[in-house]
Amino acid sequence: MPDKLKYNREQTLSKRLNSFLVKQFNLPEKDYYSELDTEGFIGLKSVLSDINNILTLRVTSGFIEWVSMSLELDLSAKEELKRIVFESKPNSNGYDAWLGYPVSFVAEVKCNIPINHGSIYGSAQRKGIEKDVIGLINGKRKASMLPHSCLKFFVFLDTPEIRRANEQLLTVSEIFKMNMLFDYENTKLSRTDIIYGVYVSPNA
Repeated sequence: MPDKLKYNREQTLSKRLNSFLVKQFNLPEKDYYSELDTEGFIGLKSVLSDINNILTLRVTSGFIEWVSMSLELDLSAKEELKRIVFESKPNSNGYDAWLGYPVSFVAEVKCNIPINHGSIYGSAQRKGIEKDVIGLINGKRKASMLPHSCLKFFVFLDTPEIRRANEQLLTVSEIFKMNMLFDYENTKLSRTDIIYGVYVSPNA
């Protein structure tokens, strides 16, 4: 095999990193990979570990707008919802959003991207989603809201891949199929025996 066709692992990784930084931050073309030492990569990894929390917060913010409009929340209720969301620490084992008055609801927000940018969740992703469905139905030990008699929402990042992955999950997961409702446009959000599936645009 000619040398020019051989796979070079470091070259591939450095090219991906440099291309991403240049494109996303409009930086000059430069070999940023070579300028980072081990300490620099450790610092970068630490910062990137918060990416999922940042994305979840953005989608939750979009959900606040959606649910405020859908449930016709007044300004004080919307502000209380914002306060609850922004004062909650990530991974606190409660719900990502909830409100007790004037309308009671709980919500889980999931930003899982199907594996390899495909249309099917990986095994661990599926188990995590099913666990959240059960948590919305039965409640969570550290949550301040009991979900049994209130509205329940499962919020997803709105991408074609995630929509297709959820459609596929509805065909293979009994937990997901029996408890989720996505097609409810132009109907009143009043059922407490199911979980409403919500898609929120990443630009919301």
